[in-house]
Amino acid sequence: MNCTYHPDVEKAAFCIKCGKPLCAQCVRQVQSSIYCEGCLSERVAEPVSPPPINAAAPSVQAAGGASPEAGFLLGLIPGVGAIYNAEYFKAALHLIIFATLVTFADDASPRFVNGGRAGETIFGFLAFGFYVYMPFEAYYTAKKRKLAREGINLITPFDQLNEQLGISGNFDLWGGAVLVALGLLFLLDNFNLVSLASVKRFWPLLLVLVGFFLIRRFQAGKKA
Repeated sequence: MNCTYHPDVEKAAFCIKCGKPLCAQCVRQVQSSIYCEGCLSERVAEPVSPPPINAAAPSVQAAGGASPEAGFLLGLIPGVGAIYNAEYFKAALHLIIFATLVTFADDASPRFVNGGRAGETIFGFLAFGFYVYMPFEAYYTAKKRKLAREGINLITPFDQLNEQLGISGNFDLWGGAVLVALGLLFLLDNFNLVSLASVKRFWPLLLVLVGFFLIRRFQAGKKA
């Protein structure tokens, strides 16, 4: 069989598209494929279809639960609600704060002068209040994440509380400060450099600090 374009020349190959026999002079090779001149021109002229404009981008879904009810139930176990919402640092912070409050409430007793019984009551209520806080915080966090997937930005009561306290966006800073303070306190107690029992007698200073904080916020609000 001779070449389609040169009948007097023996064929060397066939075009993989149209099947015409081709001599060595007419062969157009692209990588391992053989084309004739016409089929190669058509292939080069074929437009490359761009992806659809409205093509959906691959969805990226953040870790964490989206069931508020499950978040609430798991939040009844200290730290687990935050773990369900993939907030692992917050989970550790919740555990440490709750354990510290329970420890202080358990250790406070009337043998301490200056009202040790009052300290026991205060820390007991604080521990109970924080225990109630955790499941509701997990509930609203999961609900906010669930609505965010639907394009709805939910402002939870805890967002409003953080804004009122002026700690919005600074959770890592405040949480880190709490961990550093507690860690140093327990470390000094372990080496008998500072008595934790003696330090707990100064718990009313917390009320003083909170009072100063509220007064400063009031003054800043009046200036604004």
